[in-house]
Amino acid sequence: MVFGFLVLALILGGAGCGDSSQLEETTRSLVIYTSQDRVYAEPIFQQFTEETGIEIKAQFDNESAKTMGLAKRILAEQVNPVCDVFWSNESLAVRKLAQAGAVQGFEELGYRMRVLIINTNLVSTDDAPASLKDLTLPKWKGKTVMAYPVFGTTATHMLALREEWGPDVWEPWCEGLIENEMKIVDGNSMVVRLVGAGEAAVGLTDSDDLAVGLSKGLPLLSVPLKNELCAIPNTMGMVTGAPHPTEAMTFLRYVQSNDVLSDMVEGSALVSSEPPPNDDSLLYIFWPEIMTEEKDSFNWMRETFIR
Repeated sequence: MVFGFLVLALILGGAGCGDSSQLEETTRSLVIYTSQDRVYAEPIFQQFTEETGIEIKAQFDNESAKTMGLAKRILAEQVNPVCDVFWSNESLAVRKLAQAGAVQGFEELGYRMRVLIINTNLVSTDDAPASLKDLTLPKWKGKTVMAYPVFGTTATHMLALREEWGPDVWEPWCEGLIENEMKIVDGNSMVVRLVGAGEAAVGLTDSDDLAVGLSKGLPLLSVPLKNELCAIPNTMGMVTGAPHPTEAMTFLRYVQSNDVLSDMVEGSALVSSEPPPNDDSLLYIFWPEIMTEEKDSFNWMRETFIR
């Protein structure tokens, strides 16, 4: 939990006062912008509507511009907000919106993992990369793939690596990925498809995308790496000036329930409903430093990876 919704709940406690006909008109729907995969989000939306009578009007993001497109839309609508709740399946975009005052508090809900995957028909576990730094070795030339690093979970992962390694190590490594002919594709699901099809031997993706690939019988395996793979929380925030704040708060509480979070874990949308473990097995995300240096880091990655 980063910023609780207790203060918002207290503020909204008086929202029931006023003209009852106006309240009736405004309590039957809310607008949610989400980068959560439709296959995970829609059943939750449907169940919420069945239980509360509140209709959800959802706007989903596309795979290539995960999260960032909708975040920009919320910023563009700040003067006249349309969206009530922003549900991101990562954390960076919501934090940027909070920093800009476009979101009034947010919650982190469980987490997924960044994973390094191999095609088991092409790579044995003994020959798999022992470190992400190995991806620049000649043996992996033209055989690796990841999503565009300026979007979604890949962006967070890359920025966390920059903070951990320092720019003097990280920048040459990024340039080495390009020189080693790493494929840069539109999203993490595409990474899974390419590695599963044998068009790449190794890829960086997310645990939920890997789960989808495994459910289809693809020859994939996640390779553990110490202190190089990070946890990615789902994050939710109420938009500042939300047109339907009471309904938004109802939804935010609903998704934080044990039943909903357990269903997300069971469906592989989350690895766990608990906060990420705080140990040296995971790459730690230094959010203050990342947010301070984010603009310069993104500009550098755009110039390096998008050609």
